[in-house]
Order: sequence, then structure tokens, then C-alpha cells
Amino acid sequence: MSRSYKEIAETATQDLYEVTSAFDSVSAIFTLMLETFPEDSTPHALAQLGTLTLKDWYAKVYQWCECMENELDDASAEAKKAAPLPHYLLDQRSNEVAEAISAERTHATRWWTHLNEMRRRKELPDWVAAGVGTHDEHDLMLESRKVVNQALFGSDDLGGAQQYREVAL
Repeated sequence: MSRSYKEIAETATQDLYEVTSAFDSVSAIFTLMLETFPEDSTPHALAQLGTLTLKDWYAKVYQWCECMENELDDASAEAKKAAPLPHYLLDQRSNEVAEAISAERTHATRWWTHLNEMRRRKELPDWVAAGVGTHDEHDLMLESRKVVNQALFGSDDLGGAQQYREVAL
């Protein structure tokens, strides 16, 4: 599972708020100790020290939570103001995805060409030649590329000059 930085920050902020709730529970223990033990006792002094330390940490954590919420609000507002990116720049990885798909397609086209030539020269067994390297298969390949482009990039543009058959062989 992959989460965005925003989702991680929101979860962390919620966790920090839960920490402040835990501080409240510990503070209740120190308050009970302060009420139970005499003022000149060691447990009373430890409870005072614990209460002061908790108040300091509670303030730090609470300030951090408020700061994170403000940052998240600012980031959300900024994201809403920003113009949407073009379909081919939806995220930093889209160029990498496009390059990987292009490389795979170049490889597939190369093999389709080889198989087509072997089929035309009757160098393939009949059970292979029946469905490989044909113009219909080439058309199906182009259609599947359009579907993939539409799903990933919001456009069925295949990019670059595509070789469509002009003359049936």
C-alpha cells in the first residue's frame, strides 16, 4: 500500500493528538499522587516534577499538532488553487511510465515485424502463422495501445508517427 505524504502527515497528527490524551491520563496519576502524599515526601516531589515535565511536553506536542494542521490546510488550499497538470504530467512518475511503455511497445513492434516477415516467407509452423503477424493483429495492437493511453494518460494519442497499413499484402 502506498500513501501520500499528506495522508501520512494527517495520520501522524492524529497520533500526536492521541499522545496528548495519554499525557492527560498520566497527569491524572500525578495529580492523585500530589493529593495522596505529604508535601515533604519524595513521591510528592516526583509527582510535581512529573507534572511540570508533562505540561512542557503537552505544550510542545500540542503546538506541533497545530502547526501540522496549519501546514496541511495551507497545502490543501495551495493544491486547490494550482492549475491541473496536463494529462501527461499527472505525477513525477508519468514520464517514467511513458518511457517504459514506449520501450515495451518498441520491443513488441519489432517482434511483430519479425513474425510477420517469417509468416510471409512461410517460415512459421501453420499453428503459429494463423494468428501472428497479421494486419488484423496489428490493428488490435494499435487499438489496445489507445486503450492503455486513455486509461493512463487521458488521451488515446499514440504519440509520434504511427505506421498504418495502406496496402493489404
